[in-house]
Amino acid sequence: MKIQRSLLILAMAPSILLFSGGCSKADNDNATAVVQDIKTTAVDTWDGIKDFTFEKRVEFSASIDRMSKAMDDKIAEIRAKAPDAASKDRDAAVKDYDDARADLKARLADLNNATADTWADAKAKVADAWQRVKAAYTKATS
Repeated sequence: MKIQRSLLILAMAPSILLFSGGCSKADNDNATAVVQDIKTTAVDTWDGIKDFTFEKRVEFSASIDRMSKAMDDKIAEIRAKAPDAASKDRDAAVKDYDDARADLKARLADLNNATADTWADAKAKVADAWQRVKAAYTKATS
């Protein structure tokens, strides 16, 4: 549903830009930035990138980086919280996240060095690492 809504907005974006002809250059630049943000959001889901081919490896890697960064920001907020009764459990969950994130970084490095012949295997390893990161993130933020 979220992807459908994003795609609808994305489909409407050219019309918005077309009818904004009377706007200033700054307004047009802002509208272009909004359209780019919408495109990025639509792609930055696992379902949005899972079928990327070797030819789209740069976009795949960039999307994983952006998705991970959003999680990293939330984990940083959790780290900044004052200690409480549940801090030991939370600290363990954050450490699990850090370990999973380090593994994802290693898999992404391998992916960035992949060839067309090794792409599928490298991408499968990133997929597994991504699932571990998501699971650790869910545990750390719950």
